[in-house]
Amino acid sequence: MANKVFVLVEHRKGKIKPVSREAIAFARELAVRSNSTVAILVLGEDIGELAQGLAEELGEEVLAIQTTAGMDSSSEAYCEVLRRIITEESPFMLIMAHTYLAIDFAPRLAAMLSRGFMSNCVAYNYRDGQFSFSRQVFGGKLELEMSFRGDPPYIVSIQQGSYPVPDLSRRSTPRVVRRKIHVPAETIRRKVLEVFEEEHQKVDLSQAELVVAGGRGLGSKEGFQIIHGLAAALGASVGASRAPVDGGWLPKEHQIGSSGQTVVPKLYIACAISGAIQHLVGMSGSRCIVAINKDQNAPIFSIADYGIVGDVFKVVPLLTEIVRGIRQ
Repeated sequence: MANKVFVLVEHRKGKIKPVSREAIAFARELAVRSNSTVAILVLGEDIGELAQGLAEELGEEVLAIQTTAGMDSSSEAYCEVLRRIITEESPFMLIMAHTYLAIDFAPRLAAMLSRGFMSNCVAYNYRDGQFSFSRQVFGGKLELEMSFRGDPPYIVSIQQGSYPVPDLSRRSTPRVVRRKIHVPAETIRRKVLEVFEEEHQKVDLSQAELVVAGGRGLGSKEGFQIIHGLAAALGASVGASRAPVDGGWLPKEHQIGSSGQTVVPKLYIACAISGAIQHLVGMSGSRCIVAINKDQNAPIFSIADYGIVGDVFKVVPLLTEIVRGIRQ
C-alpha cells in the first residue's frame, strides 16, 4: 500500500477533533500530488459508529482499529498499534495533527520504525517528485524547509491552524475496514487515574472565520472597546496581540501569535498592531488581512491584502457604522 497516505484522526466523546479535519485536508492534497489515495485511521475502543459516519461523510476509506482499554491515553499503545499497521500496510506517509498526543507518541513511533519524523509543519513543497516540509523556528523568525532521506513511510504532523480546511466533500463510495488489535498489558507503562478538563474557552479563535484584533496602539482597556464594537457589528471573534493581554485588557485566550493561538480566518482585521514577528506567526495564514495603523511603515502592511494608514480611533468607528448600516 505504498500508494496510500494514512491520516490519523483524534476523537473525543464520539466526535472528531477539528484539528484532525485540517490533517485530512492536508493529506488529501498530498495524496493528489503523489498520485496516492487517502486512508483515515481511527483508533479506540467503541469507534464503529464514528468510523462509519466518517466514511459516509467523506467517502474516504476508513480503517477502524478497535483496541483494548487504555488506548485513548497511552502513547505506548498508540505506538504498538500504529507500528503493526504501518509495518503490514507500508503506506507512503502518515499525517497527523501536532497535538499533545502526537508530541507524546510520534517521535517514539518514528524511532521504532527507523524513520524520520517532521513535526509541527506549516506548509509543504513538491518539486521533481519530492516533498519538502516547512516549520517555523526561533519564534517564527525563520522558516526551516526540510526533506526526508531514505524510503517511506514518512511521518509528519501539522501545526494547528496552519492549514485551512476547505469543504471536505464526499469523494466516493464509503468503505470501512474493521480490525481488532490486542495491546499486551505489559506494553502499557502508564495509567491515567483521572482526567481533568479545563474550562472551555468562550471563543475558540482557531476555528473563527472572522477575527478583529487590536494591539498596543489602542492605549488602554477603554480604547480597546472599539475593537469589541467592530467585532460585534461583523459577528466576528475578538483577538489581540500580546500587549493588550499583558495589560489585562482582555483574557489570555484572545492572544494571537507564537505564545498564543494560531488563526486562519477568512477575514482578519488588525487594528493598531505593528506586526511583530511573534504576532505574524499566529495570523499570517489568514485568507484576507486588513491592516489599520497610523504608521505607514508598520511591518503588518507587508503581509496585508488591504492597508489603511490612519488613526484607528477614527477609522474603526467609521467602519463599524458602515457595517451596521449594511447589515440593517
